[in-house]
Amino acid sequence: MNEEGPAQSSTRITGRIRAGAAVVMALLALLAVVLAVVLGADHAGVVLLGALGWFVALAARLPVLGSAGRLHALRRRETIIALVSGATDEVVRLAVVLVAVSGVESALWAGFGWALAQLVFTAATELPKFSWPVGRQAAEQLKAQGGFVSTHPLHSAVRGVTAISFHLGATLLLSAGLWWVAVTASAHVLVNIGFARWAGKRLVAVEVFAVVVGAVVLVAGLAGADVLG
Repeated sequence: MNEEGPAQSSTRITGRIRAGAAVVMALLALLAVVLAVVLGADHAGVVLLGALGWFVALAARLPVLGSAGRLHALRRRETIIALVSGATDEVVRLAVVLVAVSGVESALWAGFGWALAQLVFTAATELPKFSWPVGRQAAEQLKAQGGFVSTHPLHSAVRGVTAISFHLGATLLLSAGLWWVAVTASAHVLVNIGFARWAGKRLVAVEVFAVVVGAVVLVAGLAGADVLG
């Protein structure tokens, strides 16, 4: 029997992630049509741009994911992916804010679109028998990107609320001031590293930490956008 090396496995998994992203983007495009009818073209467009931003960030991470996948040191590999994915996400989010956001309302819709794309993609990787085009091995590679695989529905619900809180807050913060990218990137990296390195043994503690970070970022974003005042 032929065994796959790290490079072959990484290439195959990256291909599956690309295919999965294409399928989910098609689903989001259909959702955009529905949103356009329900919310209007302007809001639907901002939601779609937010979702597209998440996929651009995912695509930007793929070369690093592929390179890191060749490393035999698991903890080092996951730490590198966590660092790069958190920083990349926030740089791309900053670009989305610069292009699509023109106020508090559009910032909220853009953040919602970003969170929606992540949640749809993560849900696909968590289906127990989902083997195409994203298999469970691909899901494992997404641990450091907020896609930690769990069979307990409560974990998925908590992560969903946490993701929405973080992405709404981070988008609001960047719309209030571009220099906030240093704060959102740092927070994102810390959460990613927590899931990548400690979720396997301390899932509850990592979940609580992520919830706290998401709540703080959301409150800070609302305060920075003068929503609370």
